[in-house]
Amino acid sequence: MNAKAFISKVTDPWINLAFEEWLFRKPSGLLSPNTVYLWRNTPCVVIGRNQNPWKECNLPLMRAAKIPLIRRRSGGGTVVHNLGNTNYTCFMPRDAFNRDSSAQIVAQALHQLDIPASVNKRHDIVVDGMKVSGSAFKVVHERAYAHGTMLISSDLVQLGSLLKSPRKEKIVGRGVESVPSKVTRLIDHSYTVTHTDFCRAVAEEYGKVFTGQPGLKNEMVELTMDDYTSDPKLQSYYDEIRTDEWKWGSTPTFTHEMEQRFIWGNVKITLTVTESIIATAETIFTPASASSISESSIANAVSAFFVNMPYDDGKLSTLTLLNDMERWKMGASGLAGKESEEVYEWIKSEIWSGIETI
Repeated sequence: MNAKAFISKVTDPWINLAFEEWLFRKPSGLLSPNTVYLWRNTPCVVIGRNQNPWKECNLPLMRAAKIPLIRRRSGGGTVVHNLGNTNYTCFMPRDAFNRDSSAQIVAQALHQLDIPASVNKRHDIVVDGMKVSGSAFKVVHERAYAHGTMLISSDLVQLGSLLKSPRKEKIVGRGVESVPSKVTRLIDHSYTVTHTDFCRAVAEEYGKVFTGQPGLKNEMVELTMDDYTSDPKLQSYYDEIRTDEWKWGSTPTFTHEMEQRFIWGNVKITLTVTESIIATAETIFTPASASSISESSIANAVSAFFVNMPYDDGKLSTLTLLNDMERWKMGASGLAGKESEEVYEWIKSEIWSGIETI
């Protein structure tokens, strides 16, 4: 049986994900039926195909740290990529696909590094009961793949901070949610393990399983920028995952509920967001006993401001906020200046603010 290993020498996350799709889409006759692709990226947060980034990630912190968000093509949960972890993708024919086989190969490879790994019921690779790698999958026509991110030496404090969304409890939707797990790193079990060690061990194990020989010998191929620029399809895969339509617009419909008590009354707003555009904005206002503000004045202001507006697309600037303030004032003509400003500042803090430190 044939097998091949590709190892990327590129650390650009969009290019590496384009390489992954390129390998997956290659005609079966041009690619070994059992192929492993090993790669790592500069810092980024990668969400699953059907996830909600506002629920999964600390976007304000990511912006402050200039860590990009990327939506991948497979399902599964959110992961933090950096040079302290290594990604692996195992390609196979559809009829050979099952959710554990690839994870078992990688777990066995860790035994070569004296790390006693195993696979749990969630298809995660674990050491001493703690996760070192999760799994996600994709099946299209006659091909399939399983991939994961192996924690080697990543900063777990930073990882936890990046995956702590300040809006998590206020957003409700159909998107797939990540399942929190206790995690550990390979260096916590083998002080000298490196990215190179892991790649060699996985390629070695792949060779044993699929060729009956130790290693893949001459079947290990390095991917470089020359490979990326040699095929227009790679550019198209790269361009697609960089678009706002893919990154934000692919988010399943969700609602964001916010509520605030002011001296003059209680305001509750429910936004419904479809394809990252606010479709509806419903308001419930309970006035204080002496308040002269009507529910319609609040509701009209909120609806005029929100409906058809992008829901925090990550590109908001000071100028944008100033322009939005003027637009808010136009819709909030039924509110007194002080109350209008209080509501606007609250809305701004709910949608455009969050945790910005690790």
